[in-house]
Amino acid sequence: MTGDEPGFLGLGGRLGSAAGEELVAVGFATEMADAHLLHEGFGLADLAHVLALDDLGLLPPGAAAALLGALLEMAAVPAAEFPYDPAYGDPWNSRERRLEALAGARAGWLTVGRPRREAARVAFRIATRRAVLDAHAALVALADAYLAQARRHRDTLMADSTYLQPAQPTTLGYVLAGHLQPVLRNLMRLENAYNWVNRSPAGAGGTTGSSLPLDREHLAAALGFYGVIPHARDAMWQTDGLVDLLATLAGAATEAGQVAADLEIWASPAFGFVALADEYCRVSALMPQKKNPYALAVIRHAGGTAAGALAGLLAGLRTGTAHFLSAAGDVHRALATVTGAARLLAGVVSTLRADRAALAAGAADPGLVLADLADRIVGQGLGDRRAVHGLLGRAARRAADAGRPLTVDDVGSALREGGIDVPAELLALLDDPPAVLAGRTVTGGWARLPELLTASALRSALDGAETALLAEARARGGSV
Repeated sequence: MTGDEPGFLGLGGRLGSAAGEELVAVGFATEMADAHLLHEGFGLADLAHVLALDDLGLLPPGAAAALLGALLEMAAVPAAEFPYDPAYGDPWNSRERRLEALAGARAGWLTVGRPRREAARVAFRIATRRAVLDAHAALVALADAYLAQARRHRDTLMADSTYLQPAQPTTLGYVLAGHLQPVLRNLMRLENAYNWVNRSPAGAGGTTGSSLPLDREHLAAALGFYGVIPHARDAMWQTDGLVDLLATLAGAATEAGQVAADLEIWASPAFGFVALADEYCRVSALMPQKKNPYALAVIRHAGGTAAGALAGLLAGLRTGTAHFLSAAGDVHRALATVTGAARLLAGVVSTLRADRAALAAGAADPGLVLADLADRIVGQGLGDRRAVHGLLGRAARRAADAGRPLTVDDVGSALREGGIDVPAELLALLDDPPAVLAGRTVTGGWARLPELLTASALRSALDGAETALLAEARARGGSV
């Protein structure tokens, strides 16, 4: 663009020339890449502002109808077809240029008492709040999947493990109920994120408030927000809620990735604990016998994407005042990625097939109950904890050195060598994992599992407020 071309904001005023090619290609194009995400929100923000100006009686005769008609015409154009052009600046500049073409000099009323930043912040929040609700719905579906399988496999014995080493007896249902808990916590975090993002910056104006006596509470209600952001400058630059949102997404995706990693191990032939439904797998292009659990790799990848978005936002905020640039796109992509991963994992979990026999075989190892046996021995005053721990560990080592499973006789012999004669009913625990689990009666223990098998949900609707705003605009400015 040359300095003689019209349409560039400030050209002939504060600016003597239009933007250079490098600024357009690197700066404006970066912001313009997110125009499709903000398109609907910009339209709603502009309509609400014109209605507010009209309510104050500031607009000259005919201006309200002309502006509303033009804005409704613009709103009817899909984002992909709207003439957004980085040569003229950010998305707002292209919108102002189009509005001027439709409504003439009246377009200037859109910046009376309102900077472009305000419209962009409103649009960002409108776009983000629905995406947060989508993520919430996806996590509700994942919680439901965990809940259903946890109930189904409440008594399906298996060996729990740490460091991929057999640890103690458990059930598949208890393990899945454990993964349900962070999902429920992340649902609460997303509800907090929604409460943050659904607050209105509309009417805040510049750095110390609008020069117009706008009714910000009315504007917020018209746009479907819970309420206003009280401090005008904070309304324009607050970013802590975005950090919290991306941290929640990164945490949720990372936890989902850990589950996917476990499932990939459990689904391997070496374990054979579970099998994924075919619709969540793909076959090797080279080896026809190889069925790969591809969905699990996709889920794991989401954690890195969300963590990268969080790191990028934090790096970009290290300035005096926050410049969002690609934030809208980064946040939207993180939300879409994590939402998709949660839905994918919900599908994997809900269709998961467990091999009860394979799981039970792993739980039959008497070594899984040694910790419980040690506690009972010490509790009955038959030996001190360190000595008992050493004797039981010796029994396990002898069996491992002999290349065979640990037996009850191994344990009894080792204890007697240490001068501890254990009653038969205590040794019987080694062959009775269900009895051991039944003794886990502490809050959160296996015996209290039904208390953990609960889920919550949030149902929020924005359609009413947005529909009402459009209807009022059509009533005053004609319909499109």
